[in-house]
Amino acid sequence: MIGFIGAGQVGKTLGRYFAKHGVQITGYYSRSYESASKGAELTKSQAFKELRDLITTSQLIMMTMPDDRIGDMAVHLGKLNLDWKSKIVCHTSGVHSSALLEPLFQQGVTVASLHPMLSFADEDYALKVLGQTPLTLEGKGTQMNELKKILQVVHLKVRELKTEQKSLYHAAACIVSNYLVTLMDIGIECLVKAGFEQHSAIELIEPLATGTLHNFLEKGSEAALTGPIARGDVGTIRTHLQAISKENKHIEEIYRLLGESTLSIVRKQNQLDEYTLDGLKEVLQNEKGNNRNYQKNENEK
Repeated sequence: MIGFIGAGQVGKTLGRYFAKHGVQITGYYSRSYESASKGAELTKSQAFKELRDLITTSQLIMMTMPDDRIGDMAVHLGKLNLDWKSKIVCHTSGVHSSALLEPLFQQGVTVASLHPMLSFADEDYALKVLGQTPLTLEGKGTQMNELKKILQVVHLKVRELKTEQKSLYHAAACIVSNYLVTLMDIGIECLVKAGFEQHSAIELIEPLATGTLHNFLEKGSEAALTGPIARGDVGTIRTHLQAISKENKHIEEIYRLLGESTLSIVRKQNQLDEYTLDGLKEVLQNEKGNNRNYQKNENEK
């Protein structure tokens, strides 16, 4: 039986998923009873007004609340005079490990963190793809195997993670999700400054962005990477930088940093000579390469 502390998008989606796969949901407790009632309605469970009652009737307690509240809630729960034997408490923060639940571990609770590598902005979509989405799990306690069994029963794809690597893992998730959105937004901004309407700019980038992501997932970074840096087009990169610099110095700096990181992939492709690679690096770093003679390389592209 699973109880949820927190009835936001993550809590409701997970509750619906577990219920859909035959796991009994005890119910929800939330700072807003209205939110708890909504979660209970979706899972045919109970909305709790008292946190103690939720804990008492649940074997697995999922803490699906904002990250900043997890530590304080763990301290609060640890002070409750309850029988914690055989209980499992699991939070869903991406950045924090189970160490945040140490006050409960000291009470004999099995503590864990379970993080789906998924956006919950659209609950119905998240529910649809959750079964195909990898989740990372780390924790400690006597009931860890029991927790793994529960997750296996509902066919969740779980990858175990070392506690000390949780922050780096979450940083990676932010880069490929949050910052991907940022990069798309920057590209749209450049297109708008080039004279396109917002909707036209989005139409322009959609096939390019989706195709690139497909190629990366199917073939890996070395095979998926194309464009002027991969071709060694120093003049093109210089032209890009000059154009961007006139519009937005901040975007210019982002372009330079991403370009330098891209060079590490280009080196693995092993298609460019060191002279061209050095020229690309110089132009990306500080434009010192402007006066070098790359005419041969550019004529041969």
